Amino acid sequence: MTMTAAPNAIMQTTTVQANQSWQSAGVAIPSGVSVTIAYQQGGLWTADPHTNEGLPYDANGCPGVVVPVNQTSYPITGVQMGALVGRVAGGAPFLIGDSTYTVLSATGGALELCINDDLTGQYGAGLADNSGSLTVFIYSTNTPPDTANPLVQEPSQVSPGVPLAQLGLLQSLIGTWTNQNLPGTTSGGPESPFSYNVMPLPQVDPSSPTGYILKNFSYYEELTFTAIHGTAPNRGGVGQQVSFTLFYAQRVYFAEGPNKDALVHAENGSLLLLLDQTQPLGPYGNGDLPGLGNLVVQNSVPPTQQFNLVKQVSVPHGNSILALGNYAGTSTQGQPVIPSASPLPTGVNTQQYSANDPVTNPQPALTANPNQVLVNALALRPCTNFLNLSLSSANGKGAVTNIGFEQQHANVSRYDFNYWLESFDGTDNFTQLQYSQTITLQIPIGGQTVVFPHVTANTLTKVA
Repeated sequence: MTMTAAPNAIMQTTTVQANQSWQSAGVAIPSGVSVTIAYQQGGLWTADPHTNEGLPYDANGCPGVVVPVNQTSYPITGVQMGALVGRVAGGAPFLIGDSTYTVLSATGGALELCINDDLTGQYGAGLADNSGSLTVFIYSTNTPPDTANPLVQEPSQVSPGVPLAQLGLLQSLIGTWTNQNLPGTTSGGPESPFSYNVMPLPQVDPSSPTGYILKNFSYYEELTFTAIHGTAPNRGGVGQQVSFTLFYAQRVYFAEGPNKDALVHAENGSLLLLLDQTQPLGPYGNGDLPGLGNLVVQNSVPPTQQFNLVKQVSVPHGNSILALGNYAGTSTQGQPVIPSASPLPTGVNTQQYSANDPVTNPQPALTANPNQVLVNALALRPCTNFLNLSLSSANGKGAVTNIGFEQQHANVSRYDFNYWLESFDGTDNFTQLQYSQTITLQIPIGGQTVVFPHVTANTLTKVA
């Protein structure tokens, strides 16, 4: 059994014997690093074959048998005999039981585990009549990410500058957005975000007779937009289409569940605002003459297009998305009407969507309509006006591409997205960003392809 020291490398499975005293778990816990110990529902043991009708039990210990407080040869008194216990660097023992236990040691040291029994045989047979073993999983506890700094930042340059005027109200996106408590409340931050994710996963296993499982959860994130200096023109011969560009980067983390604070999604991409213009003459607008100019080709005509807003998405699962929409450039008074979003597939059993399961479906009411989190946030803090940006890969020549594995097992066929930029003072000072996203997945189940909506929604506040 190897000792593991690096915090990110702690992921260890070990077996604890019932008939042995303190046993090395094979893990050296670094000082100040949280480590979680979990009984994996593997194995049973007994500390006394004359109790519990001779039946073994799990890491919680012998039902109904509590160690007397005066029998100090047990690691821990006042708790159940036969429970799983641990200690770090030979220090004070702690009760683990059959749930997860997180230990944080200021000094660190070797982790040891054993059964809560009479280790010296002072009150009877001690360890001699014990039998069985347990399987324990040990892993580093996640630490919350640092979301204080922008995820992406453009180099400083005076000229050419960022074309803010041409970006219009889209310039309000520039900056970093995170989950923060709404003013005067204790809701909206990483501990209680207005967010929810409904995510189906294919799983062929006797424990999942429907052929799929759910991995639903609330989450928090950091999202940064930055504008490039200048433009990205596309020349067509007699006219050009110019992209005014916002790059973005996104990092999403679990807000609940056993993997809380772990990165669950990473994404980067760009928003393009397309404007039609005449085409410059020559490489730099001055024909073949030196320097820059504003000459245009003869009979130059600006092109036209159905959609003037583009979102390019890159996801490290192996998906690339091109979604199109329209940007009107003006905000709307009042509050947005947030539509309901149903994540239910058709043609397959959907019983798990309504089941209350703390691991796979912790909030069934939100599973029924993930967009309810957006409605809840606006009910707590109504906005005065908003800007809506709606994009879809189904518009125009939008597209989705996937790597081969994804095409076979969870092919993304469509992408639909809505931004709501919201103000609270009647001006175009947008400080809240809400979004709802639906990714359409095609998953083969039982000889047929089932269409699953994968829906996410969140409410973000701009970092001052």
